[in-house]
Amino acid sequence: MSSNWELALQPDEKLIKEISHELKLNPIIVRILVGRNIDTPAKIERFLNCDLNDLCDPYLLQDTQVAVNRIIQALRENEKMMIFGDYDVDGITATSLMFLVLNRLGGEVSYYLPNRLLEGYGLSEDGILEAQKRGVKLIITVDCGVTAYEEIKFAKEKGIDCVITDHHEPQDRCLDAVAVMNPKQKGKNYEGGELSGVGVAFKLAQALYQKLDQDQAELEEHLDLVALGTAADIVPLVDENRILTKFGMRQITRTTKPGLKSLIFVSGIMGEEINTGQVIFVLAPRINAVGRLGDAEKAIKLLTTKDGKLAAELARFLDAENKKRKDIDEGTLEQALEMIRQNVNLSEDRVIVLSSSNWHPGVIGIVASRIVERYHRPTVMITIDKDGGKGSARSISSFHLYNALKECEELLLKYGGHKYAAGLSILPQNIPLFESKLKEIASQKLKAEDLVPKLYIDTEIELEQIDEILVNLIEKFAPFGPQNSKPVFLTRNLEVIGQPYIVGNNHLKLKVGRGERIFDAIGFGLGDWVKPLGMRKIDLDLAYVIERVEWNGESRIQLRIKDLKFSGSWDGDFREILSGRKDSTG
Repeated sequence: MSSNWELALQPDEKLIKEISHELKLNPIIVRILVGRNIDTPAKIERFLNCDLNDLCDPYLLQDTQVAVNRIIQALRENEKMMIFGDYDVDGITATSLMFLVLNRLGGEVSYYLPNRLLEGYGLSEDGILEAQKRGVKLIITVDCGVTAYEEIKFAKEKGIDCVITDHHEPQDRCLDAVAVMNPKQKGKNYEGGELSGVGVAFKLAQALYQKLDQDQAELEEHLDLVALGTAADIVPLVDENRILTKFGMRQITRTTKPGLKSLIFVSGIMGEEINTGQVIFVLAPRINAVGRLGDAEKAIKLLTTKDGKLAAELARFLDAENKKRKDIDEGTLEQALEMIRQNVNLSEDRVIVLSSSNWHPGVIGIVASRIVERYHRPTVMITIDKDGGKGSARSISSFHLYNALKECEELLLKYGGHKYAAGLSILPQNIPLFESKLKEIASQKLKAEDLVPKLYIDTEIELEQIDEILVNLIEKFAPFGPQNSKPVFLTRNLEVIGQPYIVGNNHLKLKVGRGERIFDAIGFGLGDWVKPLGMRKIDLDLAYVIERVEWNGESRIQLRIKDLKFSGSWDGDFREILSGRKDSTG
């Protein structure tokens, strides 16, 4: 799908020169950061050279003091505690983190994850009954609980207190919990920004260590878990999320956890420097796989065990489960795409709602994400079984998914999530009404241009400005993710040097340059450009990111193409060449 290019509003050049001079910093870097509202020397210095001391006081989160006091009471009175988590990577890492921390503090603690296939998402009556059976007096939720009104009430009736830690959107009802720690609390503005579920759990751990006068440096060994959960949950990588993930990525490469080491080994990335891309596409799917297909507790055992042999066995099991999950994904995607071809009017429908009794509930979220990538429309996929319909939804930047579901709440049994991702349960007979209502909401809130992906370009530069110093500074922006993407540059009127060719699975490889400056460039999935680029001599406007690649022991700079267009007066595109509507000589 082609994209609309949107060049960021360029800041005042006088300001750029002043900051560049004061910090002795490349003006290109200053221009990008000011364009991202990092617009003072102090903010820029902190962004480029942040450390763990820049984290906020955990007591700035509402109810932290109350939560800490209740947990300390449980520790002192030897009360049994249970951590109630979620079955995705964020929930699994949050559960593992709290389990390890409370164990270290001498707590009598167990954990519980709902079975995705039997219980669905969130705090459940089955889990509360299991807590009662275990003699638990305090449940601590991680990555869930903020909408569990009836369940928290049920727990209280059973003599069990609840401390809620969550990062999902709260609703407009008061929870009868001891404490609710959530950076999205209504009327509150947490300085650390939007945290992941494991991020909130880490703040609780920080607060406990402060109150108990423990060495907080001990918590740094668990930043590997925080980075895993934060990167995998696709939350904004700004503010505290960026700091925690930055130092957590370093901790992953030197982790002392046998399970994480084994997982890195079976994933084939041992010895590499781990980045957010490898977490999202390599490690997270393997951790997620067991939760998607049934029982996620094996993933927690992997991340918390000290037994190297057990760790290796569990890592191999997760790897095998991930292969099964991939096969199920592909089959579900094929069915979904066929349903779209048959039943969805893409010229009119601004949201896609699909349902089937043939889909595994553990993969519909992944498939919904892939449909959003393909069609750039909010997508809801619902699987139907004897217990009703369970749905996963994914969205685009112009459509707040949680708010849209809230407008449909009279048709839903349960729902929760945030702007980009949500889950729901629904009676099958209500699905047609839900689809109609959601389409109506989308038609009101989405314009035609919202359905075309936007490529945001940070600034325009010339190839002569690219050097090792610039690349080194760009690398200091890491870790990259939502709201902190790798800077995208635009260079116009570039000449194609030599003959472009295809590598791998339809990837475009070519050299571009102007004058004496020539760079290798690669465009993933852009192999269809090879023919038109080879048929005529025409300059290109290139949108790209700059990266360093290693090959045969040597490091070099490469341009990774985000999109490309013919330059200047050319009034068509390469599809017209391929279709024969314009000849190859102009």
